[in-house]
Amino acid sequence: MNDNISVILSDNFKNRIPLLVNILKEYGIREQKRVYIQSFLFHSSHYVNRLISLISKIDFKLVESYIFPVGAKTKAVIKEKIDYNEFMSALEKIRHSNIVISSNKVFDEDWLDYIFDKTIEPYDVIIIDDFDKFLKESNKDIKTIKETIEEYSKKYNTSVILFTNNSKLKNNFLNWKIAKVNDPLEFVFDDKNYNIIDIC
Repeated sequence: MNDNISVILSDNFKNRIPLLVNILKEYGIREQKRVYIQSFLFHSSHYVNRLISLISKIDFKLVESYIFPVGAKTKAVIKEKIDYNEFMSALEKIRHSNIVISSNKVFDEDWLDYIFDKTIEPYDVIIIDDFDKFLKESNKDIKTIKETIEEYSKKYNTSVILFTNNSKLKNNFLNWKIAKVNDPLEFVFDDKNYNIIDIC
């Protein structure tokens, strides 16, 4: 993702979400960039819990059982104790980051104007986890959307990462970098915390 605008094709969430969370860790935690994620797939807390799990290397189910202690849990998870030092260290890293995760919008405006708002301090990275839903929910035409994203990216030197499962989008965004999850490189993630185990 060296270009400013990247479209990442992903057929299923099993590949999309681990990669997205690792991208979030790389830019938001390791590089301390100002990152904004617009989530159409999950509540923002899901990404926070995933990020805690990835940073701490603690099983996601265990993290969830501590963040949401009144939720449905298995007896095995209840018996397991969390590593408080790793857990708190991960929380502190996220707390001191410049990551914003939104799963809704506060004002009644178009999604395009809401996410690519030029009146607030610009972001270094903007991620949309379901670009198909974004396009469907926006009232703007594809040409306006494309021009606005390109203008924002160029003006603020912002990396924009758009996840989609629609390969036909290529025709509308010919000058944007388009890649497919696990092609040509395949990422192998730990199922419990999305840590990258191998890249083949």
